[in-house]
Amino acid sequence: MTIAVTGPRSNKRVTMDIEQLRGSAAFMERAIVASLIATLVAGAALGITTWLSFRFSRAVFAHEYAAIHLYKVEVGEHIAALKQEVSRAHERAYEFEQAAAEANARAAQAASESATGNEKARTAEVGAEELRNRVAELGKQLREATARAPAPDARIVAAEPPPAVTKDKLASESDTPSAAAPPLPTPPSPIVASLKKYAGTKAAVYVLAEASDAPAVGATISGYLGDAGWAPLTWTWTGVSGILGVTVLIKDGNDPVMDEAASAVLDALRSAGFNAAKGNWPADWRSFRGALSGPQTAGPTEAPIRIVVGSKAR
Repeated sequence: MTIAVTGPRSNKRVTMDIEQLRGSAAFMERAIVASLIATLVAGAALGITTWLSFRFSRAVFAHEYAAIHLYKVEVGEHIAALKQEVSRAHERAYEFEQAAAEANARAAQAASESATGNEKARTAEVGAEELRNRVAELGKQLREATARAPAPDARIVAAEPPPAVTKDKLASESDTPSAAAPPLPTPPSPIVASLKKYAGTKAAVYVLAEASDAPAVGATISGYLGDAGWAPLTWTWTGVSGILGVTVLIKDGNDPVMDEAASAVLDALRSAGFNAAKGNWPADWRSFRGALSGPQTAGPTEAPIRIVVGSKAR
């Protein structure tokens, strides 16, 4: 029987295996570290990308929100402009309707006045024809009465003969049938009637010399006041310009009656179509610019109410 004897193993081979294991372990450690670093870099990159994506999303959202808000504002302004245009269109349509209604009313009034005028003309023609027939009949009766009248007795002392009645006289008397009846009193105008309540009030009328239409307007206003029983006096005001329309001025410290009278004058002038306004004298009541020429019976600054007539009073 043969017995094989194995000798001891070589230490060198064992050592090489350990070194290889150590090298492998070191390599694995480096690989793990590199993998960890790569993982950290990837995580950091992912975080940065996520952060950038979030910032970009917020920027895009803010931009979209601003754009939408601006669009809403523009749409709101456009809608408001459209509403204003619609409102103006409604106002113009209403004005056109009012103008059309007024034109129709004026046309109807003109037609009525024309019909009334035609009727009056026909009535006048009928009245004239009846008058002519009446004059002819009276003339015929006069001739017949003259033919039938007896000759006067010579023994009768002639008295003063009555006035002769002729055809012309009869025609003249027939042409004026209303001469026997007294004329009816003319009612006062509404302006005069509204001012009669304050009869006796003193008023100074200042007419601007530079306004060409002011004297006629001042005379008209003074006539209204005089017919209402006021005491108006007119002065021509020179050295002053730039006053438009008719201005009713009152003195500070007037009693309420004078204020009411000034308001009544203002309302009456406006109702008559004057461009009238009310105000206060800008300085002391007795001071004025320029010069006033007019009556010498009273001072131009004594009246408690002043009516200044400028250009474009109507």
